[in-house]
Amino acid sequence: LPLLAATTGDRRRATTIWGMAGAIGAALGPAAGGALTEALSWEAIFAVQVPLALLCLLGARGGDPAVALHEARTRPDWRALASLAFLGGGLTAALFLLVLLLIAGWRHSPLAAAATVSVMPAAALLAGHLGRGVDERTRGAAGAILCAGGLAALGLIPGSSIAWTFAPQVLVGLGLGLALAALTEEALRDRAPLALHGGWTIAARHAGVVAALALLTPIFTADLDDQTERAQEIVLARILDSPIDPATKLDLGLGLAGELRATEGEVPDIGPAFAEAAPENDDRPAFDGLRADVADDLDRAAAAAFERSFLVAALLAALAVPLLLRSRERGKASAEAPPRAAGSEPRGSLRSESGA
Repeated sequence: LPLLAATTGDRRRATTIWGMAGAIGAALGPAAGGALTEALSWEAIFAVQVPLALLCLLGARGGDPAVALHEARTRPDWRALASLAFLGGGLTAALFLLVLLLIAGWRHSPLAAAATVSVMPAAALLAGHLGRGVDERTRGAAGAILCAGGLAALGLIPGSSIAWTFAPQVLVGLGLGLALAALTEEALRDRAPLALHGGWTIAARHAGVVAALALLTPIFTADLDDQTERAQEIVLARILDSPIDPATKLDLGLGLAGELRATEGEVPDIGPAFAEAAPENDDRPAFDGLRADVADDLDRAAAAAFERSFLVAALLAALAVPLLLRSRERGKASAEAPPRAAGSEPRGSLRSESGA
């Protein structure tokens, strides 16, 4: 961060770039990871970090941040850092659970999931052109509200179509671009040394991510187990109520039971069981309708398994708002307070009581 400030010659501009880079990078990561997984392998996600890190050395050639080491230290802005932590915790659901829902829940390919979640970085880029001339706390509060609304919408989507995720992702992406950059700017405003407080912003964001994973994982896994059992009951009832031949029902039921037992942590692939039990008689239309109904039931069960986790994440993002509003009120009160006359001391101070 000091190198960036030295290169641009403007600390405020450097802070803005730093914040927006963090927001866009966070939103772009899942999309890039999905594309690498599909094109190469999941190991490529880690291997690609090495050349990217080496490329960063090129940026270290500009500017001299040594002067920052001699600046007087100031205290961190704990309210802004706490808001960053809450926002980071909320965004964990958007950047982690949504990808998990698309791949493990709705059985889309990593590349399809990557293309789907690319809506968020696109919206985050658009957010960079919004809120110009608005102070950091207002932009941060507005962004946190947008993130919370988008996460709540993901938890309440009425269907299992990818299209239902687009509007919530736009809200989350806009909120991410507004809030993450604004909160980073707020946490770094009038703080020194810049490198130290820049490190605090990263630490706060990642602390929120770790805490959210610890909080959301047991909620998600418990809900997934509940929805799996419920989906099994619904699928069994559909098969029993279907007008297809009893022998076909038996073959299909045994095949699906095997798939359900063999699959953990994701929605089972019902294709092999239905392909093996497919009849060649007049039952085929009813059989194909049953397959579509079973697939829809499983997709709905998967979405329901993520519902509480998305809503808890929305609450985490929303918790950043009261901290920012309270901070705004305190800052406004300080700005409006009349200045004391030179040499005057507040009543009850050590100087006035001692008579020194």
